[in-house]
Amino acid sequence: MRKSRLSILLINNYFPPEIGAASHLYYYLAKQLVARGHEVTVLTGVPRYNVAKQLYQSYSDRFKDRSVLEENYEGIKVLRVKLPYVDRRNVIRRGFEHFEIAWKLYRNFVKLLDRGSHRVDVSLVYSPPLTLYWTAEKVRQKTGAPYVLNVQDLFPQAAIDLGLMRSPLIIKFFRWLEKKAYESADLVMTHSEKNKEYVASVVGNHKKVLFIENWVDTEEILPGQKKNEFSEKYGLVDKFVVSFAGTLGFSQDIEVILRAAQLLRQQKDIVFVIVGDGTRLEEAKRMVHEHKLENVLLLPPVTKEKYPLVLQSSDVSLVTLTKDVKTPVVPSKILSIMSAGIPVLGAMNLDGDAPDLIRRAKAGYVVAAGDYESLAQKIIYLYQNPEIRRELGTNGRKYIEENLSVKRAAVKLECIFNDLLIRREGRH
Repeated sequence: MRKSRLSILLINNYFPPEIGAASHLYYYLAKQLVARGHEVTVLTGVPRYNVAKQLYQSYSDRFKDRSVLEENYEGIKVLRVKLPYVDRRNVIRRGFEHFEIAWKLYRNFVKLLDRGSHRVDVSLVYSPPLTLYWTAEKVRQKTGAPYVLNVQDLFPQAAIDLGLMRSPLIIKFFRWLEKKAYESADLVMTHSEKNKEYVASVVGNHKKVLFIENWVDTEEILPGQKKNEFSEKYGLVDKFVVSFAGTLGFSQDIEVILRAAQLLRQQKDIVFVIVGDGTRLEEAKRMVHEHKLENVLLLPPVTKEKYPLVLQSSDVSLVTLTKDVKTPVVPSKILSIMSAGIPVLGAMNLDGDAPDLIRRAKAGYVVAAGDYESLAQKIIYLYQNPEIRRELGTNGRKYIEENLSVKRAAVKLECIFNDLLIRREGRH
């Protein structure tokens, strides 16, 4: 029997006020599931990525003698476990952290289960880190709740392609862990067709793998006036703004942006605005300084409430991936840019699902990874053709509303969760 009210556990390493695709994706979904009448609990850690270290410390100080910090975040029940603040450039420590996160989240959540203060019908787990499958598996053993593994990045393949994982022994171990995670899950969910094919080949069962595209809150990220609090603060109102907003991580190609900026430095009306933090920030600062790029503005991350203003201040927004990113990832920022009604300009390998999405939606253009000359040419083309910009932006917004809104995603997932519960009852 289908249940009108489900107790849904979302397990994710990230959640607001952390800034980034992972935290926003589950925040949008949680908010929508609550609006649909479900009880939603998010099991996560203290905010520690893309936030000031002072915020991490202030959260940590609130624990005192408690092992779990309980919050009500816009009707969402958020359970935060104290986790260490790890430098994201320390790849080895971050590797160990993935296991630490999985263990601590479960160890502290099971105490609440034992007290009878929480109920779980079904879990949805965000990967990476891949190790969180173990947390959901243990919750299933304790409660009987089936779980869906939501695979966003193909790990370890993505780390291998980026050169972050080289040891044959370590690669062998994580390939074993990957297969174990896929086999353990009741269902595996991917956000692109090519990712689905990859996961199905690993697990050897196509019926177990679902393709559900990522989503965006179309009521939070809207087209808006270019003249706003953000653009006025940084003197952007009368400029042609080319933005990049998001994590500056190993996968993101910052050099292609700055090389394009270097080519366009004589175009005084064009300014490149990079909003974010991450492992490549120092590299970006160094290039801006070395090449005296006065047309580049490096700004710190903004809150999710301010993020739409960044997009609305932009005339075009960038999504760049290094040529080493060979897995068919679809960065969530593409959906946000389209939802804001502005053109997308991508620089990435052309055979992935992200270029297919941009072309299918007729929402922008894509050039080959690292091709800064073509990127600069596309920027000039859009700069000179405001009608084309408007058309691309309108197309993107329309496509999001019709296909990728969080409302549509919530309905799909609600059906999946209920089907899993029916299947479980049938087995019993």
